Amino acid sequence: MDINRVNELLESFYKVFYKTEDMALKRGIKSLTHTELHIIEAIGNESVMMNELADRLGITMGTATVAISKLTEKGYIDRNRSDIDRRKVYVSLTKTGLAALSYHNNYHKMIMASITESIPKEDLNIFVHVFEIILKSLKNKTAYFKPMTINDFPAGTKVSIVEIKGTPIVQNYFAEHGIENFAVLRILPSKDKEMFSLEKSDGTVLNINVLDAKNLIGIETE
Repeated sequence: MDINRVNELLESFYKVFYKTEDMALKRGIKSLTHTELHIIEAIGNESVMMNELADRLGITMGTATVAISKLTEKGYIDRNRSDIDRRKVYVSLTKTGLAALSYHNNYHKMIMASITESIPKEDLNIFVHVFEIILKSLKNKTAYFKPMTINDFPAGTKVSIVEIKGTPIVQNYFAEHGIENFAVLRILPSKDKEMFSLEKSDGTVLNINVLDAKNLIGIETE
């Protein structure tokens, strides 16, 4: 099987599909970006907790918070704290947000009907079957790509840093020690439960406090 050809076809499909989606956006909902529209789609008709939304989108809480703040300012999202637990924040779509969701869903139905109308039913059934297998396999891999604090990875894991949280002092500390976004670190065993040991790409080891380590968000890498 030619994996390169499969990759080329999938990449070409997504590029053309997203291009047409962007064109539809500019024609119908000019104030939204492609990414913002997909956040609206992830919320749907529900009232969703922020951490659950971040999980659905496969992004960190920090990234989700910034995106939700922008959508709230644009009038597409309502953000409310739970009356029972003030630490919990729920987001839902406003009337404007629901209209954008409806526009997006109708576009998807229209474009899919248009591009499949000339495909024989038998061929379309085969495509659906194969794509369901691909999708199932991809879902099984999502845990591998999910961002987590490095404390949550077992010793021996190689992690690529995707976000550095904390105060400017904490962020500067990591920068001074060569730990920035996309830095690859190997988590080493540590005898001290209060300390965390990280091997950098140059082979040097950095020992940091467990609490400081929680500011480093990463995904598993090979």
